[in-house]
Amino acid sequence: MSTFLFSMIFWHDGHSDSTRIKNVEFSWPELKNLCSFLRENGFNCDHKLYDFSVIKQFEDAIHVPYDTLEFKKAEKLNHIIKSNLQYDYLVMFDCDMFFFKKDYDKVLTIFKNVTKRTLTTFDAAKLHINHDIVNDENFNPYDHDWSYAYSGNKENGPLSSGRLGGLGGIYICDMELLKEIEFFDENFTRWGGEDGDLLNKIYYLNNTRIIPVREFAPFHLPHFSDWNNPNYR
Repeated sequence: MSTFLFSMIFWHDGHSDSTRIKNVEFSWPELKNLCSFLRENGFNCDHKLYDFSVIKQFEDAIHVPYDTLEFKKAEKLNHIIKSNLQYDYLVMFDCDMFFFKKDYDKVLTIFKNVTKRTLTTFDAAKLHINHDIVNDENFNPYDHDWSYAYSGNKENGPLSSGRLGGLGGIYICDMELLKEIEFFDENFTRWGGEDGDLLNKIYYLNNTRIIPVREFAPFHLPHFSDWNNPNYR
């Protein structure tokens, strides 16, 4: 039976009102719920939260300390991957991403069709809300407005016009592909670039398939972005 690692990457952004912490408080339990659902349906999966903050923020996280001003996402992602090469597939989540329970059956169908030498990509439905709404026990993202990270207006649908998506947000990747291309390029130390670079490498490998999901998308929570930090931008 294939094994899946569901991994969430997080670090405190140093902002006094850290929206990223608030996001993890919501999205991490949601990821654990999804794993439980997939286990109930016969999948062998584990979940791990990696916290790259200076000081550990979550009790059940795996803590790898980094300075707040160090972005270095490629390096952090490689740490996660190289620590978990025993799994067949990596399912990577940014800390602001989640699948809504209404879509679990669609997620299940995707996992039933995952095969070797494939990368599954998603769009991201970026919610335009505040965190008080997220904390409401009756929170339903479909009741709110969003735009897609790749497709723009939600009327366009996720990954419209042939878009492939990317390796930000959420993706499912055969671990052997990540080994073959020697992981993320750690020369990317600021925001962006490492995901598109790795996606291109997989695209040009022989006998591989990139599978963009166009039927639905995971949701993205708003958060602070540290554009004033030269190591970020």
